[in-house]
Amino acid sequence: MMNDSGYPLTVASSLPHPPSLRWSLSYGIYDLLGALAAVVALPFLLILALTRYGRGLAERMGWLPAAVRRLRRPIWLHAASVGEVLAAGPLIRALQSQQPDVEILVTTTTVTGRETARARLGVQAVMLLPADVRWIIGRSLRRLQPRCVVIVETELWPAFIRAAARGAVPLVLVSGRISERAARRYTWMAWLARSMLVQMSACAMQTEDDAARIIALGAPAHRVQVLGSLKFARDASPDLPHSAPTATVMALAGDRPLLVAASTQPGEEQLVIEACTPLWAEHPDLLLVIAPRRPERFDEVERLLTGTVCTERRSRVVGTLATDTRVLLLDTIGELLDLLPVARAVFVGGTIAAMGGHNVLEPAIFGKPVAFGPHIENVAGAAQALLRAGAATAVHTAAELRAEWSRLLAQPAVAEAMGTRGRAVIDAHAAVAVKTCDLVRTAMTGSA
Repeated sequence: MMNDSGYPLTVASSLPHPPSLRWSLSYGIYDLLGALAAVVALPFLLILALTRYGRGLAERMGWLPAAVRRLRRPIWLHAASVGEVLAAGPLIRALQSQQPDVEILVTTTTVTGRETARARLGVQAVMLLPADVRWIIGRSLRRLQPRCVVIVETELWPAFIRAAARGAVPLVLVSGRISERAARRYTWMAWLARSMLVQMSACAMQTEDDAARIIALGAPAHRVQVLGSLKFARDASPDLPHSAPTATVMALAGDRPLLVAASTQPGEEQLVIEACTPLWAEHPDLLLVIAPRRPERFDEVERLLTGTVCTERRSRVVGTLATDTRVLLLDTIGELLDLLPVARAVFVGGTIAAMGGHNVLEPAIFGKPVAFGPHIENVAGAAQALLRAGAATAVHTAAELRAEWSRLLAQPAVAEAMGTRGRAVIDAHAAVAVKTCDLVRTAMTGSA
């Protein structure tokens, strides 16, 4: 049986161990480096554990919280950070619907990802992924004996994958993506990459290009499928606020026209300010929300904006914004989704800065026009789908962004039509979660 891409629909029922001496040597070197790093870092980790920066350190060293220790043969789903956690939501709900008796553990690489998973996913247990050192991650796998390990997007950890394969635990990559830049990085450690990929039971990739790249890196072609992006399936997510905006959001924005610059990276804040400066002359009540991608940049962005435009940090706002505030710096976690329903249009960051792009689908889920720059390698499939549908605009300069936002502010009907087309793109891909769930269930049963 073949899928639409021409790749056979099969799942490995048994996982081969790398037969090559080079593969074994690659793993041996990786394990040695991991052991040396752990020994060298130990004194510093002990000091770190006594400070606030040691939050989650025990979990990273393999200590399993009580909720995790109570699990009985769970599905172990790993999602690196917030974006992957949110993308995993529809898959988790599909698994819970079809396998109600099976428990689910979610691990993340980042603390913010862990907190988002706890708040939004409704699974039995959440923790940080133990360090990818052979005896640390191996001990966790032996203790939990998961039915299956599901990796969201492309968070490939060699010791984790090897330990799961040695324990005959099916490994499934879902919503997988490999950008050209990532593929080049993996070629630097080609033997190690190949030794990981041959141990995957199945790789469900987002696009044809992702599938071709992962096969070129060593994934067996008969285990590779193109199922699409799980982010397309988030339209049905009950944890997304599709309904009327909250009272808090209404107090912040009121009836002011709202533009959002989401997940911005260095250099992009200046660009959106340059784009908006002439717009404030035409629309004096226009409010721009800037949401930097990384919390550690909040202070940096505030310093950048101070003296340039009247700015307020979200964490300091009590009640309604001052009428002369032109920029709201969103320095809180989790509130961006509450603001998107009332935005007129959204620019997605990491696309002017050469970062490969962040989640361009999120605004479309709320029926909002999307703008992004040329660097969309990480989200190419989603970005191209939105462009083809006329739901998004590619911009390269502040002038182009200004022209697009000026048009949408002047013509609300055009903005609404673009948003409607974006929602249609999301709806057309809503089956991704169910198809991915079927693949995971097949891997767990060992069916071909």
